[in-house]
Amino acid sequence: MAHPTVSETLFEKTTLHKACAYCGAKLEVLVARAAEGNEPFDYDCLECGKQYETEAAMQPEVRLVAPRNDGKTDRYQETMF
Repeated sequence: MAHPTVSETLFEKTTLHKACAYCGAKLEVLVARAAEGNEPFDYDCLECGKQYETEAAMQPEVRLVAPRNDGKTDRYQETMF
């Protein structure tokens, strides 16, 4: 009988499908969550750099599913208003 590994017993893996609000790129974000002790982690859109946040036990993994679709090549710039 196979025994579960430590990561299988301590973390719940969730896959988020996110469309970037700035450039429209489609992202897949793999998040590992613990029953307790999750923290806020930032992750960036791989196409424009817009920053997002999620609660997780460790740094999320981000994968590009579809490139940006806004016809631009610029990077996202946070405004201070």
